[in-house]
Amino acid sequence: MPRPEVSRKLESIRRMVQYYTKLGVNPLALATGCAVKVDLLRVVYPALRKAKAELEARGLTIAPREDADIFPRTAEGAELHRRIYSLGPSTNVDPEDVRRTGASRAIVLVQVYQGYADDPDRFAEKVVPVYMRIAESGLRIRIGKGHSIVTPFRDDEFMLVDFIRVGGGKAEGYTVANNDTIHIIDPTRPPTDYKQVSGGLSNALNDLFVLGAYKNIRIAPVVNAPSEELKEQLWRSVEAYAKSLGAELLDVPTPRQGRLLIGATVLADTDKHPPTFYDKAEPGMKLIATRPFGELAPINIYLASVIDESVVDELEKLGVSFEELEKAKEEAVSYIAQPNKAAAEVIAKYLPDYGEEYKRGEHIVATTDVTGPGIYVVRELAEQMNARIRLYSVPLLFPRYAELAASMYVLANATSGTNGGFVIVAPDTVADDIVRDLRSRGYNPVVFGEVVEIGRVEVEAPKELARYVTDREVLKAFKLVEGGGG
Repeated sequence: MPRPEVSRKLESIRRMVQYYTKLGVNPLALATGCAVKVDLLRVVYPALRKAKAELEARGLTIAPREDADIFPRTAEGAELHRRIYSLGPSTNVDPEDVRRTGASRAIVLVQVYQGYADDPDRFAEKVVPVYMRIAESGLRIRIGKGHSIVTPFRDDEFMLVDFIRVGGGKAEGYTVANNDTIHIIDPTRPPTDYKQVSGGLSNALNDLFVLGAYKNIRIAPVVNAPSEELKEQLWRSVEAYAKSLGAELLDVPTPRQGRLLIGATVLADTDKHPPTFYDKAEPGMKLIATRPFGELAPINIYLASVIDESVVDELEKLGVSFEELEKAKEEAVSYIAQPNKAAAEVIAKYLPDYGEEYKRGEHIVATTDVTGPGIYVVRELAEQMNARIRLYSVPLLFPRYAELAASMYVLANATSGTNGGFVIVAPDTVADDIVRDLRSRGYNPVVFGEVVEIGRVEVEAPKELARYVTDREVLKAFKLVEGGGG
């Protein structure tokens, strides 16, 4: 039985959780680590694959799995035109209206009822008719990024499409675009807390920052709430966040009054070549984490303790007080709420200028952000570079809580996070400089691995990884070995 003061605190948090339930958020799903996203590999891609040939014949191309859309930045820039459509055969898409946008690219957010989110055929019933109607516009449009989330309410379904018209003129660099939208960051604090919006928008921007794109930031918010008063409060936080980054806030429609949503389609420019030089990887290159990862471990244990007070008792038997857990949770939320713009500036410093060639020994080869997949992103990098990688260590923000989250089955992959740090693959000749630059910007970088061979995909990791990951599919992606190297 928890101490009386802890029980009172837990009861107060439960009242906040009940409030979120009324707003349409499922805190239980957050606490057990269940994603509010529709599964890409199991549902979204199989659903769209069946319509791919017909859509492409009509001029609509859906990009392969990428974290952000990258396209040339021209002298005339890019215009964003937002439309919000109903799902299914009776969708309200007007092909003539789409034609008038003059778009060549689009960023898409889908919110679908949970009964259609687990099966590719049922998901296709909702989204394919919308894409078909868009294709009737006659425009050749590339869907550069799609983001799909689940709602427990039938009347909250929609497809938000941000059509992008790329202007004419000479190419002068690249624009990067992305959408990420969530329900909430931390259901133990009120939705009006600034960190909720800061975390949600920073998470959307992370896929731009990891590519070194941070100039001329534009934010097209996706904000929704069950009352106009709450919506206005969230909007004020969005305005404050945009001002803090010197970003332009685009005047776009948002979903009609409904349940809680926080996110954005975001765009930023770069006059560098993005770090996608996967074929330039060489043995001896280092893997640098801009900071340790695993933000979700203390948050999810904390939420689990709210649901089941026996978790508090179990932790205290292990010498972890509720106050210590709460402190770690607050620290994790602060990490999530902090935009990684400074890391983007460091990455850009070690990239070739637009129109210049990659220079061996000077430039970063590749980057990725450590969010939902956690440590698994290293395996994805190995596949992109066709490389064998050796990890010296598993750099975690909260190793004790990560181990507890895995052993208590609160998280199957306790290395995962939200708005996480970055992994940079760079030549050994500039690795120390990158680390020094990151430290000067307030980060805690770690060189935690290296490329050891090209031509064979494998990732060696210390056996300690199995203490933080119980998901067998994730563990199968690594060759676990004794100790580390370096």
